[in-house]
Amino acid sequence: MATGRTIGANHLTDKDKKIVDLCGRIAQVIRDEIFEAASKKTFWNEFGKTSLTRDAGAGRGAGKLQRDALCTRGIQGKAPFSNRNLRWHPLVLASNPVAYAKPIEKIEIEGGDEQQTLIFVVKESSKNKKYPSELVYKLPERFVTLPEHWEPLLENLRHWSDTLWTQNSCMNFIL
Repeated sequence: MATGRTIGANHLTDKDKKIVDLCGRIAQVIRDEIFEAASKKTFWNEFGKTSLTRDAGAGRGAGKLQRDALCTRGIQGKAPFSNRNLRWHPLVLASNPVAYAKPIEKIEIEGGDEQQTLIFVVKESSKNKKYPSELVYKLPERFVTLPEHWEPLLENLRHWSDTLWTQNSCMNFIL
């Protein structure tokens, strides 16, 4: 099972950038209300900074605002299927169709050995377009992968290492 960050966490969509900017502006408003210079500096260093990523790190101050705006709450124990999923990630994995997402066309695997990459094929303007796992954040709308998309790949995926799963960690899960 994948461990670590979702791939592409440093690639922000326009919506992500707006949220990070808003969180930074909220922190600036709070900082500007602090009159003592040392306290103002301490606040900014410990609680005011945002991060140009979708995971926001420690989650204090503006980083907490950012993290909570961009990510779900998560579940204790760092369960790999539930811990801090992105709120509006464009690719979800579900056991059944969901009303707010279009099913993808299919999933392919490209590359060999420890360089295998999941490729998600979606229909855009009556043409199929391929998105490798590291670029799914660029999908133009929300899509869902269903069990039937994974079934042709099961024999290959059974042998994937944690490294391969982590290299391709690119979607939210719906329980």
